[in-house]
Amino acid sequence: MLNILTSDAHKYGTDSVLLAEFADTADLKNKIVVDLCSGCGIIPVMLNRAKAVFAVEIQDTAAELIRANAELYPQIKLIHGDLRCEDSLKQIGQEAVDLVTANPPYYKLGSGFERADAAHKTARYEGGCSLEDVVKAAAVLLKFGGKLKMCMTAPRLAETIAVMQKFAIEPKEITLISAKNSDTARLFLISGKKGAKPGVIVKWR
Repeated sequence: MLNILTSDAHKYGTDSVLLAEFADTADLKNKIVVDLCSGCGIIPVMLNRAKAVFAVEIQDTAAELIRANAELYPQIKLIHGDLRCEDSLKQIGQEAVDLVTANPPYYKLGSGFERADAAHKTARYEGGCSLEDVVKAAAVLLKFGGKLKMCMTAPRLAETIAVMQKFAIEPKEITLISAKNSDTARLFLISGKKGAKPGVIVKWR
């Protein structure tokens, strides 16, 4: 059972757990990992076998949760800042990272009902950062051959592939997550490799 602190504003869902499982590998203990848009820090906690896990989070209340959770998991290092800011990324190192994970905001501003609560709005809508911002930050951080693993809502699959390729991160594996009692996908997990040649495997879950 996971030992992790959460709050009403900063909980974690099935999508974060699926992403952490998707990112976990046998050689993780030798890897430098960065989790962007980290929320309460659930993904760094689940990947705490890594050599080091940097959790990047802009929201003050979420950062406090990560800081508290890091007391239990010394591999976790909090970067309390904006992933769009060069100073935040410099604390980790350019082209120094083996694996970047991200569960970024799913929805564009104005795309539907937006929560009045500021924490939920920042987590789920692109006012704080966009999909392109997240992939651009990953491209700065990743070594050549490093991997980006993300979870995103299914309608944005084509856009996600295009943005990754824009920053020379080639999609190599996509897992479609079906909606309950439906034959259509609700979410997808995607793994891309920096500097790789084209060629992708697609799976259902």
